Amino acid sequence: MTLPPWPCRRFRPAWFAGVLSLGGTIASGANAEPLPSAPVQLSNEARAEQLFHSGEKKFDNGDYAGACSDFSESLKLGPKLGALLNLALCHETVGKPVTAWHEFSHAAVWAAQNNQRERHDFATQHVRALEPKLPRVVLQLPADRAIDGLDLDGEPVPETRWYLPLYLDPGEHRLAVTAPGKQRTTVAFRVTSSPSDQLVYVPKLDDATRAKTPTPRTDTSRRLLGLAGLGIGIAGAALGTTFGVLAAPEDEGAPAVKDHATVATVSFASGAVFAAVGGWLFWTSTRGATGTALTATPRREGAAISLTTTF
Repeated sequence: MTLPPWPCRRFRPAWFAGVLSLGGTIASGANAEPLPSAPVQLSNEARAEQLFHSGEKKFDNGDYAGACSDFSESLKLGPKLGALLNLALCHETVGKPVTAWHEFSHAAVWAAQNNQRERHDFATQHVRALEPKLPRVVLQLPADRAIDGLDLDGEPVPETRWYLPLYLDPGEHRLAVTAPGKQRTTVAFRVTSSPSDQLVYVPKLDDATRAKTPTPRTDTSRRLLGLAGLGIGIAGAALGTTFGVLAAPEDEGAPAVKDHATVATVSFASGAVFAAVGGWLFWTSTRGATGTALTATPRREGAAISLTTTF
């Protein structure tokens, strides 16, 4: 990577390196059996240094996307001016001039504050070289200005910049527009690498649609089942009354009287159940329930009623 000379490792004479090598050999001989190594937990600073060197290797090998990722992570773990300069150079190489311009501008100020003239000059040269090439976007907002918010690629745009040129990297972008009482509108556009004005037209926002109150829908089959249930309930009550009258004689031990009393009881009970279910079906027939089935199965000791409803 073509960067200004960074602080180098401290120089050591050859004889000193030989002594270190000899000492290492003696130490390794004295401890022939290797000791089990425990996993080493790197500090953020050490990890940042590791990622920095990894980014350098990837950049030199042409893996610019991987280098940008490593430099970015290194900068997050341990903010260093060298990592920022390398990241800016990497973004410039992959075709993100606006991002690189911001990073070089920041690095120039940082270097000036640290009295690092070479790095300051390096960053300033790139800033000046990038400025004429920055893609420029101008927003064409609705004339009525019924807008209260702009989000560009998920980031809010201050109102003071709505009518100023926006400098964006080439590629796809999305502009979200909001306004009171209006529908949120998203405009997708593509920025080219041209430095000339690229107009992005924002159409007039449509009025927000109010939620409509759903119109009650009558389920005909449900209503008919309800009416049928009410009819069966009334018939059961009438039948129960009739057999109740027949069971009125004083001789309660007579078989006929017992049979009449049993029929009257079953008829009243069944009629009440049918009337209750039929009334509920009829009452709820305007709520849209479908797939309702009411069945009655006669049994020796009475009747079994089955209700199946699907909402």
